[in-house]
Amino acid sequence: MTPLRIVVLGGTGTMGRRVADRLSDRGHDVVRASRSSGVDVADRRSLEGALAGADVVVDAINVETLSRRRAVDVLGSGARNVSRAAQEAGVGHIVCLSIVGAADPAVSGALGYYAGKAAQEAVYRSADVPVTLALTTQWFDLARTFLHQVRVGPVAIVPAMRCQPVHTDAAAEFVTAIACGPAPDRVAVAELAGPEQWDSAGMALRLARVIEPSARVVRVPMPARALRTGGLLPGPRATIDGRRFEDWLETLG
Repeated sequence: MTPLRIVVLGGTGTMGRRVADRLSDRGHDVVRASRSSGVDVADRRSLEGALAGADVVVDAINVETLSRRRAVDVLGSGARNVSRAAQEAGVGHIVCLSIVGAADPAVSGALGYYAGKAAQEAVYRSADVPVTLALTTQWFDLARTFLHQVRVGPVAIVPAMRCQPVHTDAAAEFVTAIACGPAPDRVAVAELAGPEQWDSAGMALRLARVIEPSARVVRVPMPARALRTGGLLPGPRATIDGRRFEDWLETLG
């Protein structure tokens, strides 16, 4: 296979780093683009320089916020800049990492960060460059966020959301395979999930028993029905990775 020049935006982040490593291992010319390397998706000039000569762009940009306005601004505006710069650079394929269910108004209307992902997806769906939306369910590692995000001393307050979490490495392998594969004619959507359904509070509780036995997890029902039921679950055509959350927990002990 002819090596590709692949730009990974967010290439030093949790997922971007994993994807970039795997692409490099496959022999591709990988550009790990991030603000630390001087590439900011809010800055068209730095984007144009990073995307020059690229065959594929992987958008693994993340913003740690619960603010709807900030998430929409960073992810939506960033996607707009990336799609324009990619078109001008003659990029043949954009791969956008997003979340299963984020585009559902019942989901994005309840969570600010998901509203940002929905805005990002909407921009890429109308891009003039072929795009694959690589949607995964929540990663096993997110259990750490559930456990530590809202704390009152030893008490972790966790909103209960129904999900079907997937191993972080499986998500990286999924995105890597898409980036190395053929571009769609226009827009393609691919989904990845783990083998079992979990409650987010249950994930936090199981993790606490392994890494922080003194923590107490308080489950808080989500007001949005979509998050309590199937809004975050994959569709029938999703790829299912067989690695289980309980098996991942055993690796932490």
